[in-house]
Amino acid sequence: MEQKNNSKGLAARILGGQPSKLQKFIFWLMTLTLLFWPISIFVSIFFFDAPIRSTVDNNCRWGMVLTIWLYPIYLFPLMRLWFKLSKRLGMAWLFSLCPLIPVGLFSLFLTIGSSSWAERKPAGHDPLTYERLNGNYAIDVNHVYYLYDILEGAAPTTFKVLNENYATDMNHVWFNDKVISGADPTTFVIPDGNDSNMSHDAHDYYMADQALHVADISSFKQIDYNWAIDSIQVYYLDSATPADKKAVAIGDYSTFKPLNIYYAVDAKYVYYKNNIVEGADPATFSVLKGEYHYGKDKHRMYYEAYGSAIRDLSTLKHKNMEDGMYDAFHTDGTTVYNYKLLPMPKGTDFVTVHRVEPYRDWYLDKKRVYYENHILPEANPKTFKVLPSHYMSEIEVSTINKSDTYSCDGRHVYYCDSLMSGVDIESFICGYDFVDEQSFAFDKNRYYQGTPSQRTENLRQGKYQVDK
Repeated sequence: MEQKNNSKGLAARILGGQPSKLQKFIFWLMTLTLLFWPISIFVSIFFFDAPIRSTVDNNCRWGMVLTIWLYPIYLFPLMRLWFKLSKRLGMAWLFSLCPLIPVGLFSLFLTIGSSSWAERKPAGHDPLTYERLNGNYAIDVNHVYYLYDILEGAAPTTFKVLNENYATDMNHVWFNDKVISGADPTTFVIPDGNDSNMSHDAHDYYMADQALHVADISSFKQIDYNWAIDSIQVYYLDSATPADKKAVAIGDYSTFKPLNIYYAVDAKYVYYKNNIVEGADPATFSVLKGEYHYGKDKHRMYYEAYGSAIRDLSTLKHKNMEDGMYDAFHTDGTTVYNYKLLPMPKGTDFVTVHRVEPYRDWYLDKKRVYYENHILPEANPKTFKVLPSHYMSEIEVSTINKSDTYSCDGRHVYYCDSLMSGVDIESFICGYDFVDEQSFAFDKNRYYQGTPSQRTENLRQGKYQVDK
């Protein structure tokens, strides 16, 4: 019998019998898929990139991976078994379904892994009534949950999601897990659709969880993503700006218009974010081409809300203008100006002055060290450096960036443009603790910024491995 199978070709030997033409076609089609197996192996490596939500999710990912990795091992036994089954049942066409088995197995793991069964559930949830409302909020008979924690104070019987970030119950309006103080849930709406972070109730407007404290709600209108106005105030819609600092008095409601994401004008004023640009002429003001933070009018050049002594930039000699104004220096032959258009101290050498580190405000020339436009006392330009900033999380410390406030020259430590006294340079460390949300600076003797914590003390005592 074995000799008989050998005489009938490779497909017959592997399948254990003589296949029909259709079965032979299916056999070779599945065999040729092995050519794509290395590519599938490479793609499967990325299946674990997304955070694992639960044991079911983890098992399903391994199921998909093993379906791919073991494919060459189980392919031929699978075809032989399926061939014999189709022959025993007298249904030769059944063999044509064999390619669907690995595809179906992979799809089953994918479907289960993407379903609510694989979703991470909050500890102590009620499995009979638990329901995920969107990516942020879930609910059961006892509690409302934000992500996987109980949303304290939320009433499940009246809780309603408005979009991915906003929700209400009978007493509160929520933005993520924060109550919007003073917001009225009975009149609260999101006027610009489900993706908006701008909302309002009957008496105020809100950006995320911050009240704008609108002065005249009847005339309030949002101009674009960055600007809103009413008849009394201009509102710069920047999430980093505190709520009580967002507004500035408006000059002329009817003529207000944005120039870019930072500058706007009306018939009376020029605005930079939440500031009036003092002395700027709105009739002739324009934003410098290709720049966001620079403007000009008939009187002078402006950096942000600051009016400089430069009347016409084109009359000056420039340095490092290839990539825009940020690293540039300018001179009229007497005074050197930095990228903020601030005049540098007398004697600054235009030829050798340069920024010490990208995005930091220290400069060197052949003679001196500067912070913005101030000379650092006693600083040696040959040994000067910006100190690394230690970014601290619960489990690690890294120094991927330079400090924006601390520097040294080997003999002295500086805070911005100020010489610090009594610092032990060898043990001095500065950085930011993301857990406590505070900056810190210390040496072996004392803290200069921030308050001690277990993490900072561990760093101070050399117990962390610092990732550089």
